[in-house]
Amino acid sequence: MGRPRGSRHITTQEHATQLVDQAWEALPAPHRELLTEVGASQRLVVEQPLGTIVDKLLRSADAGGLTVDAQAKTDTAIAVWLQRLRLVVFNLRNQALVGLSPDAYAQALSQTAWHEWGHALSIVRCTPDDVRDGPRLLELAPTSVDNAIRCAGYRRDEYTYELVANVYAALVERRLERLRGRPKWLNQEIYDLVVRVTGWTERCEPSTGCPQDRP
Repeated sequence: MGRPRGSRHITTQEHATQLVDQAWEALPAPHRELLTEVGASQRLVVEQPLGTIVDKLLRSADAGGLTVDAQAKTDTAIAVWLQRLRLVVFNLRNQALVGLSPDAYAQALSQTAWHEWGHALSIVRCTPDDVRDGPRLLELAPTSVDNAIRCAGYRRDEYTYELVANVYAALVERRLERLRGRPKWLNQEIYDLVVRVTGWTERCEPSTGCPQDRP
């Protein structure tokens, strides 16, 4: 029997942590190694808005803190990578997750995790030229990606980071669906950038087998 109409799916911190761990394990082993190198392998799941949590974590590590405005902005995030602490923090109670079905919740949290890991790789591995190319590259992106990044209010020098993160998350999901190769909706130049920055590969892994090409 399904949940009564209007009821909410409530997940626990333990379950949310398991979902994030599963998202991590879904990444190819070389990607996990690369993320460990750049300091994005550790993760923490909390039940509060991230602004105050992140501020306390930074201050406790003598890594500075967040301004009031920065705390307010961070409060809206489902997850954030703290480069100085080599840690990704997730808020399992973020408003964007409230009311989702169990399957939709798991998918949203996984996509967020893949996005943050792609974001971490892009920040560390993108070149200054890549960052300067952000506005031009964004014009080559699918309309949905373009709109999502622009509407979120990112600065022009953040466009490349967000573009790589969005595409990386989508490619991970495609891989789990046993799809391979560059998707038809993705511009070749953007695909090449993501491959270079994230170490993306279409090489099959023994544990998953080799899916047929389904662009």
